[in-house]
Amino acid sequence: MKAQVSPQDVSIPLAETAPSISVAICTYNRADRLYLALDALRHQTLAADRFEILVVDNASTDRTPEVCQEFASSLPHLRYVFEPVQGLSKARNTALQEVKSSYIAFLDDDAIPCPAWLAWLLHAFQTVRPEPVCVGGLIRPLWELPKPDWVHPTMETLFTILDGGDQPRWFRLNEFPWGANVAYQRDALLKIGGFHEKLGRKGKSLLSGEEYLLNATLQSQGGGFYYHPEAAIDHWIPKERIDPKWLVRRNFWQGRSVALIEHMLGKSRTRQQISSLWRLLLALLDSWKLINPFESALQIRIPLKMELSLRWGYFVETWLRPFT
Repeated sequence: MKAQVSPQDVSIPLAETAPSISVAICTYNRADRLYLALDALRHQTLAADRFEILVVDNASTDRTPEVCQEFASSLPHLRYVFEPVQGLSKARNTALQEVKSSYIAFLDDDAIPCPAWLAWLLHAFQTVRPEPVCVGGLIRPLWELPKPDWVHPTMETLFTILDGGDQPRWFRLNEFPWGANVAYQRDALLKIGGFHEKLGRKGKSLLSGEEYLLNATLQSQGGGFYYHPEAAIDHWIPKERIDPKWLVRRNFWQGRSVALIEHMLGKSRTRQQISSLWRLLLALLDSWKLINPFESALQIRIPLKMELSLRWGYFVETWLRPFT
C-alpha cells in the first residue's frame, strides 16, 4: 500500500524557461477525473517545452496530491499548488498569479482535451487579428448515463455543452466561451483584477457568474472573443447531474447569480425588486400546468419547474441579498 502524499510533499519545479502557454486546472476532490485530464495532457501535439501545467488543489481531501506526484516524471512542466481557501474564483486567481506565460488556458478537472487542444488555442492567439483577448472551443458531453429524452437543447448550457459550429469565428456580442475550455491573455485578466471572488462555486453552493462578469468586463474594454472548434474537449457529466432535481437546484442558484451580477453592474435594487415580482408572477401563472393531471410530459414539466426555480432564486437574492 502506497504511503499517503500530503500537499506539502508535492514538489514539482517550474521549467527554467517561460512557456508559451499555461494550463490551469483548479480541482476539488476529483482525483480520478484529474488523472484522466493529466493523462490527456501528456499526449498534446504542442511540444512539451512550450507549455506548463499548474494544478491548483483547492483544499481537496482525496488522492489529488498523489495523482500529481504520479505524473511528475512524465509531465516535467507540471506544478502543484495547494490553495486552502475554498472557492473556484479564489483558485483561479491563485493560478493567474502563479503561471508565467503570456496565455492561460483553464481546463476543468473533469475534462479531457483533444491532442491538438493547446496547439489550436496558441495558434489562434498568434494568427488571428486583431488578437483575441480570449479563445474558447468546442465542449462535447461525456454522459455517465444515457442522455434522457427530456433534456432539451435549451438545457445544454447547464451541462456546460458548447457547440459553436464547425468553423472558426468571432463570438457574437454577449456570447462567450465556457470556463471548462477557455484561454485568456494573462495580462488582460491581471489588469481587471481576475475573477470576482464573491461569485463562483464554493463548497456545495452552486453560485456562478464569475466568468460572465469577467468576460463582460473584458468585452466592454474592447476585447474580442474567438471560437475555434478544433480546440475541443470532452466534458464529464456525472449521473448526479442528470437529474431534474439537480437542474431545478442549479437554476435556483442561477437566478441568484444573475441578480447579484446585475447589482454589481449597477442595476438599482428597486428596479430589481420590481422585475423580480413581475417575472415570478409570470412563472407562477404558467406553472398551473404542473398541477394539471392531463399534463404529465417531463419535456414540459421539467422546464416549467426550472423556470419557476430561476425566478424564485432571483427574487430571493433581490429581496434578501444574503451575498451583499
